[in-house]
Amino acid sequence: MATEPTGKTRIALLQMTSGLDPQANCDTISAAAHEAAGNGATMLFTPEMAGLIDRDRSRASASILPEGDSPHVAAVAAAAREAG
Repeated sequence: MATEPTGKTRIALLQMTSGLDPQANCDTISAAAHEAAGNGATMLFTPEMAGLIDRDRSRASASILPEGDSPHVAAVAAAAREAG
């Protein structure tokens, strides 16, 4: 059954518990992008600290890279492209 276009944008909001493992956070965001797209969303909003949350600056510093150098940012961007 076809639906009539409404002119409205469907968005998705990701509620997640970010943690110390940037790859696990990346995997959660990437999966959410695909799920959101599968449900008709054209935009996904994530928490502000979705990539990494760690109160220990010394430990976190090993995972903090410029956006252009981050494999996790690249992976999330690729998931967003794939999901449309």
